[in-house]
Amino acid sequence: MFKFAAISPRIQRLRDKRDAANKGRTILDGERTKIYTDYYKTHEAEPNILKRAHCLYEWCLNKTILVEDEDIFVGQIGRSYRSLNSFVEWDASWLHQATHDDAGFKSAWQSEDAFAYMSDSDRDIFKEASEYWLDRSLSARYLESIPPVLQGFQGNGCSDFFARKPSLGGVPQGHYSPNFQKVISYGFGGIKREIREKMDQLQGQIYGNDAAKFLFYQAADIVCDAALVFTKRYAKECARQAKNHADPERRAELLNMADSLNWIMEHPARNTWEALQCVVLYQIMLVADGQQHGLSQGRVDQYAGWFAEAELKSGTLTMATLQEYADAFFLKLNDNLIQVRMSTNDMLSKMYSGKGYSYNTGGHHFTIGGIKKDGSDATNALTRCLLHTTGRMFLADPSVDIRIHKNTPTDVWELAIQSSKACGGVPSFENDELIIPMLLKRGRTLEDARDYCIIGCVEPSGSGNEWSASGGPGSEVFFNLLGPIIMAIHNGTNPLTDFSKGLKTGYLYDYKTFDEFKDAFAAQLKYFLDWQITGGNCFELMYADHFPAVVASTTMDGCVESGRDALSGGCKYNSTGLTGCGIGNVADSLIAIKKLCFDDQTVTTKELYSALCANWKGYESLHQAIVFDIPHYGNDIDEVDELAAWVMELANDHVSAATNPRGGNWAFGTFTMTVHVDYGSKTDATPDGRQKGEPLAEAISARQGFDRNGVTAYLNTVSKLPQRMLGNGDQMNLRFSPSCVANKEGVEKLRQLMSTYFENGGMEVQFNVVDTETLYQAQKNPEEFRNLIVRIAGFSVYFVEMPKVLQDDFISRTEHNTL
Repeated sequence: MFKFAAISPRIQRLRDKRDAANKGRTILDGERTKIYTDYYKTHEAEPNILKRAHCLYEWCLNKTILVEDEDIFVGQIGRSYRSLNSFVEWDASWLHQATHDDAGFKSAWQSEDAFAYMSDSDRDIFKEASEYWLDRSLSARYLESIPPVLQGFQGNGCSDFFARKPSLGGVPQGHYSPNFQKVISYGFGGIKREIREKMDQLQGQIYGNDAAKFLFYQAADIVCDAALVFTKRYAKECARQAKNHADPERRAELLNMADSLNWIMEHPARNTWEALQCVVLYQIMLVADGQQHGLSQGRVDQYAGWFAEAELKSGTLTMATLQEYADAFFLKLNDNLIQVRMSTNDMLSKMYSGKGYSYNTGGHHFTIGGIKKDGSDATNALTRCLLHTTGRMFLADPSVDIRIHKNTPTDVWELAIQSSKACGGVPSFENDELIIPMLLKRGRTLEDARDYCIIGCVEPSGSGNEWSASGGPGSEVFFNLLGPIIMAIHNGTNPLTDFSKGLKTGYLYDYKTFDEFKDAFAAQLKYFLDWQITGGNCFELMYADHFPAVVASTTMDGCVESGRDALSGGCKYNSTGLTGCGIGNVADSLIAIKKLCFDDQTVTTKELYSALCANWKGYESLHQAIVFDIPHYGNDIDEVDELAAWVMELANDHVSAATNPRGGNWAFGTFTMTVHVDYGSKTDATPDGRQKGEPLAEAISARQGFDRNGVTAYLNTVSKLPQRMLGNGDQMNLRFSPSCVANKEGVEKLRQLMSTYFENGGMEVQFNVVDTETLYQAQKNPEEFRNLIVRIAGFSVYFVEMPKVLQDDFISRTEHNTL
């Protein structure tokens, strides 16, 4: 009988403390907003890259330092435990509305059931700051940077620009993995020496573009100083607490922590604790810099695992202590929250009544397992401890991926599957045998390809050497693949919004052959993809100037060497990502048109067009025939699966040929987060039988409930997709009943199923083990299911915290009862 490692009493107390804090109101903290805004106001003329570095230094120097009782690792972004942080320079419009609305403020922010609490003093901070940033934020500057024609693309139904909100650029680009390894093994002291050598070489000899390089080196030098100030302030606080602490054991621990904190960040880490503490502190600095969006901690078990192996061998560390470190590391990352969806007072009021959705997260993500740079297995004792953590701590954040290869140890396979069964898809599984060759084709060296990590949701990226921007501009990353279908049907018009700037390729009833319709779809697809890419590249131009990623660039491979910020092309590798939604709907729509209108000729194109315009009302028999009689994607039927593969290859080839301002290429992927529901609500009826407003299929999945031939047929379908090309990753969701994966035999069958899928060309698998009845019970009795975690996209959430529309969509996914 499999058992996870026991949770120590100390970790349980820290876990209980977190749960108690979550039951109260999260505090929206204004400390960082005030420090950054005050600096900007008094240094308007300073170059932006120096301004960002100096802001960080001021924050590190003046922020509240908090070391909580029983903390194993230190570091927090706000003034209080698990405080919520927002970044006014992203988009100030929502804060401006919230703080200036006297009538709605009290109920939205200070009532007993308020989602987050904002004090009167913090309200004053945010109110003043929002007035300053209203026309200086990323969103405000973005609107002035994009081509005027793109500003008229609201309601197009294809491109993500203006698709979900009336503003753009309200979050940072993010989606990268900074060089934690360099911080751990080299230290900011070593980085500073390297920077100073570069500056000395330029003194009095600044030619050509060297002035920009010198500014970058100045900024990076300031970041190094900030890191040392930051860690030493925590060292000072630990020493202060130790001086009068009543418990001699805690006093000794605090003194050891103070000693290490005075050493690390400046010098190379010396042990497992110091390596993990470096990750936490550098992560917090990156968050404070405002670049926290899809930010990955990379290969944590590789940074710190070799320390653990050496200490275990020498006897200076026990497995129990290492497990406690792994648990505490998760909890500390989980404590650092940002508000990922901006909320006006009206939006918050709707949320209280169950009509809206907002959530807090740290957005953390890291990768374990896989192979080393030399090709050998990379799993170690820390890998296993981190899997025990995910399986029994029931934390939806951070998200974890495990890299699988042909020599992954059997016990690691089992541990990862048991964890994912227990904790709603954490970890998800990535295929080294497909991803590494794909990265080689995208220009990575063999060593760098072997050292990849997953960022954002499911996107493969370099570890500390790539500005991958796999989320595109940050928010405008998604593309509705059904949109070009609608454009090809309605002659370049979206009938829901009357947007009419698509290509005039004709109406459905104008096409004489199926190939003519395919050509029209392909033309519309490329046209709107080009506009999506155009908007993303315009964003990057503005972003690099006003929001340089100087804290990340200080460590990223290539930046110090080239003297350029990551956003100006300084990294060793550069790419930008885009992701398509609804491949299952597109395949089913194409096969419906092909079979009904052209192959079998049982329905005219005019009749099908009329049925779509009527949202199937009056055409119920036709609708039933489409739903039940024609082939559907997800059932191992070549005719429809080949159409899905054609669409994916078409989109990938067009996107990956495009370039970004940093000299890299764009990459195409298929993760959807939860926008398939939002997009569906804004998408007209489609030939696959979808009614207006119904959700799209998510990621590379079949339409909800349409994979009817079992899990093997389902995986055979998606194996036919050209996943080997998808530089921005893909996402394969499965849901099993508990009975079919119970006991050791069920675990082994699941391992064989995933192994076969990977051998057949699958990139990623994530699964949930929960039956439909349990999900309905959780909807009825949420308090009894507070720890029910489900994998809904490239991340996991607590099921009862989702709005009902997302819960219903999750329930509608096929529950597989046999393997």
